[in-house]
Amino acid sequence: MANQFLALSLFVMLLSFFIVINAMSNFEEAKARPVLRSISVAFSTKSLVEEKAPSFVDAQGDSYTQGDAIDHVEALFRAQITGTDITKNSQGTIMHIRLPVRSFERGVGAAGESGLGPEKARSGAGGFFLPTLVSLLQAKKTGIPYHMEILLNIPQNPAEAFNKNPKIVGTALKQAGGYAEKLEAAGLPARLVNAGLTLGKEGYVDLYFRRYRPINPLGESVKQEAPGER
Repeated sequence: MANQFLALSLFVMLLSFFIVINAMSNFEEAKARPVLRSISVAFSTKSLVEEKAPSFVDAQGDSYTQGDAIDHVEALFRAQITGTDITKNSQGTIMHIRLPVRSFERGVGAAGESGLGPEKARSGAGGFFLPTLVSLLQAKKTGIPYHMEILLNIPQNPAEAFNKNPKIVGTALKQAGGYAEKLEAAGLPARLVNAGLTLGKEGYVDLYFRRYRPINPLGESVKQEAPGER
């Protein structure tokens, strides 16, 4: 009789243990779905519709996290600014972007203003475009920064226009310089940006991006070392 009570007690304790374990357990639906689907396929004669794995979703647009720094800049402009015309050289090391002045101003802020602090400089494009562009150009992860040249289009040759009407050219130069100041105020070193004028369609701005090469006083390009090289 005593043995029967002992066996019953052990059985109740074991049952209680599994009840507690079951109550404390949980599962992730995303991970459980493939298992349940596999069981359904194994014991079902019906054909099931293929489903995408839970970790894969359709993504629209370009990614800022793949490719070289210049590819990131291209993706940023395509995603955030409309009306851009983008071309690259055959090696993919130099990129030219032509876009309307108004579209560019919406990204970096109003034209012709100087002395803006970082807070105001980040106001363009919802505070996203300008700091992202500055970060991509500095390329701190790769150690290979890119230089940005801003050329505001005017309908006449800048040199000839200056001789005829220096005041108008001065105003245009101030406007182009204002864009560079926005980038500097947002944290981009002055050595990585410059601005000027070029002959072209009025109301447009040309942007050139190329790998930054420090100037050697001896007249030779200074080789930049990648992170970890000495």
